[in-house]
Amino acid sequence: MVDRVQTPEGETDHIGGAPFNVAVYAARQGADVRFFGNVGSDSEGAFLKEQATTFGLDLRLTETADCSTTVALVTVDKTGERFFRFLRDNAADYQLDAAQMDWRGVTTFHFGTLMLNTAKGRAFCESAMREAKRRNIRISTDANFRDDLFPAAEERNRTMLPFLLAADVLKLSIEELRSLANESDTALAVAKLGYKGLLLITKGAEGSEAFLGGKRMASVPSSPMEKIVDTTGAGDAFFGAALALIDRGISLDSESLKQVLATANRSGAAATQIEGAL
Repeated sequence: MVDRVQTPEGETDHIGGAPFNVAVYAARQGADVRFFGNVGSDSEGAFLKEQATTFGLDLRLTETADCSTTVALVTVDKTGERFFRFLRDNAADYQLDAAQMDWRGVTTFHFGTLMLNTAKGRAFCESAMREAKRRNIRISTDANFRDDLFPAAEERNRTMLPFLLAADVLKLSIEELRSLANESDTALAVAKLGYKGLLLITKGAEGSEAFLGGKRMASVPSSPMEKIVDTTGAGDAFFGAALALIDRGISLDSESLKQVLATANRSGAAATQIEGAL
């Protein structure tokens, strides 16, 4: 999708969308990445297709003529924090067909959650996840909550939770964890969530933590930054870097996960130094 960043100085369009950002940051850590996505046949779609070729990914982009390319209006405040509003009527981003996916050589399947507020998007994810499990492929996702996609938090949590719990690697912000578990204490929230896989929790200025099967395995402080320009994509930069390391088949012990978190923290912090996610 297009991230249309709005600041007091004006508007700037950037290529974005959480799964694409994750793909790029994983590639920057040395992963071999294939990206599957869809755009509309409009000026925004043409912009994305041109921009996407510059990141060194194996691109599998499709186009739907009668749909609009999704645009995220991103407002950035003085602290660098961002707020999203989506232009998503008759959107192209979830017009995906799992039967068109090329699974050759795939070791990790990562999917975005924006599409989960649509029946077609959920059907695509269910189909792709079934195929990934059949092939014994690792599944990862990031909750990536956005306030205007569901009418209420309860409906969002109820809809998204089965998909999140089915992943082998899950990233949550501390706020998302607290919302899903309805619990403010981190350890209690993880226990209430009941997630059995590898859980990576981002905590902003407090760094990040890793839990495996509900057990805390590692905690690493954040990488300090003098000034934050824009936090858009920081979580994606974190997760892309982490997934690239996990995909290499590292042992999931405390020391290895500390190294994963440290590298991911640096990647996320660096992403806050630029406008836009990439």
